[in-house]
Amino acid sequence: MIHPTDWSIHDFKEIFPVDVLEHLQKISFCGTFGDPMMNNDLIKMCEYISEVAPHMDVRVHTNGSARSIKWWQELTAALPDKHEIVFALDGLEDTQHLYRVGTNYNKIIENAQAVINAGGCAVWMFIRFEHNQHQVEEARRRAKDLGFYDFVLKNTRRFDRPEFPVIDRAGEVRYSLRQPTDSVIKFVTSKELETFKDWNRASEINCFALNDREYYIDANFTLLPCCILAAFLYTNYNEALYKNLNLHTPMVPFGQSIQENVHNIIREYGGLDKLNAKLGIKNIVNTELWQTLLQRKWEKNESACCTVMCSNDSPFIKLDDQIVNDV
Repeated sequence: MIHPTDWSIHDFKEIFPVDVLEHLQKISFCGTFGDPMMNNDLIKMCEYISEVAPHMDVRVHTNGSARSIKWWQELTAALPDKHEIVFALDGLEDTQHLYRVGTNYNKIIENAQAVINAGGCAVWMFIRFEHNQHQVEEARRRAKDLGFYDFVLKNTRRFDRPEFPVIDRAGEVRYSLRQPTDSVIKFVTSKELETFKDWNRASEINCFALNDREYYIDANFTLLPCCILAAFLYTNYNEALYKNLNLHTPMVPFGQSIQENVHNIIREYGGLDKLNAKLGIKNIVNTELWQTLLQRKWEKNESACCTVMCSNDSPFIKLDDQIVNDV
């Protein structure tokens, strides 16, 4: 169960005091299971960053389908000079809401235009599916005409079957999402998942978080080595839930095994309480346990989560949600 949590500006300052912010190069507000625009103190957080660390590169990832024009103007004014607001626009008027359920294309464009007109750096991020692949060039043209700084086109690996059903609150399948017809990226098959233990034993980890020297703090203040651990930590792999929805996917038992591995790793760190960022980021990451635990797991091939997302032997990496082009 994910409990709604809204950081306050007090929480943010406690976790990121001046002496910490001064040594950071980038902060990304990007919710694994939420959207930063829904935080009531986001603007205050950005003002604080701009005041004490004006050198900071700040990224805000959002579906952009809420808040007023005035709010987006104020957010833009609060951000440091080096920033990007990345709008998840996966289609046009008739397709945007199919993947990002509940969003509204016209509202997002209105808010993005407010950012652009206020001098902000807005990026259009477009994930391709079968239902929107014919709109890519029109979206690219609109992005240019509207003044977006960049248009980023991506494929996705988030398929464990040929199509993905979209289910409403009543449990009814409304439609299905499919990958673009010209995509070289296919779904990960049951057979590949069944061979996980084989490629886990032979895996060599190339950790993106370690390479980029980044950490992840979730909405519950938990400091983790990366966002992937957070995703597996909170995803609901309840088999009964999937059965009730008449969904049959090999990802459920597979996900359960990865999630169990993540829980074991967190227990070895001392539990969630020991990873509370309010204890001090430096106090946590400078411990020998933090510095060595995952590396020791990699040497023994005991970090299944890392194998799935950061191993060259993983079919998920081979089918990575790659950037198609960035123009």
